[in-house]
Amino acid sequence: MYTLAIDFETANRNSRSICAFGWSVLSNGRVTESKQVLINPEENFDAGNIRVHGIRPSDVFDAPTLPEAMEAHGLYDLIAGAQLVVAHNASFDMGALQKAIQKYDMYQMPAFTYGCTVKLSRKLYPWLPNHRLNTMAEFLNVSFQHHDAKEDAYVCALLLNDMLERTNLQDPVTLHTFCGVRMGQVAY
Repeated sequence: MYTLAIDFETANRNSRSICAFGWSVLSNGRVTESKQVLINPEENFDAGNIRVHGIRPSDVFDAPTLPEAMEAHGLYDLIAGAQLVVAHNASFDMGALQKAIQKYDMYQMPAFTYGCTVKLSRKLYPWLPNHRLNTMAEFLNVSFQHHDAKEDAYVCALLLNDMLERTNLQDPVTLHTFCGVRMGQVAY
C-alpha cells in the first residue's frame, strides 16, 4: 500500500482552474515517485496567481487539460490504488479537484479517502509558529521551491512520513485517528 500526496496550482481565484498537478508516492517510509504535469486550465490567468507560482498562459498553451493529463499519466489508477490521498491544506486541493471534476464531467474519477497534513501538523507540532508548508519544510530541514506543485507534494509526503515516524505508527489512516483528525471522501 502507498499514500499519495498531491498539490494543485491554479490559474485564477476559481479553484477549478488547475494549471499544475504535482504528486508524490510514499511507500514504506520512502518517496518512490515525485512528478508534476502542467495543465491547460482553459481559463484566464490572474496576475496574482502568476506571481505566486510563476506559471504563465504561454507555459500551458499546448499542455493537456486535466482529464487528458489524468489519463496520460495514469493518475486515475494512481489515486484508485492509494490507501490514502493527502494534501497540505486538503480543503483547498480537494475542493479544486471536486470543482474540476464537475467542470469536466470527470465522473470516472475513483472514490477515495483523503487526509490533511496541515491539520495533523497542528496536532503534532503545536510549538511551531505556524504550519504553512514552507515552515514545515524548514522544520524538516528540506529546501524546496514553494508553490511548485511537485515540490509541494514532495514536502507533504516527507512531512507525513516524519509524523508517522514520530508517532511510531505505520499507517496514515491510523495517524489521523490517533490525532483526532477527520478524513474526507471524494466519491461520485
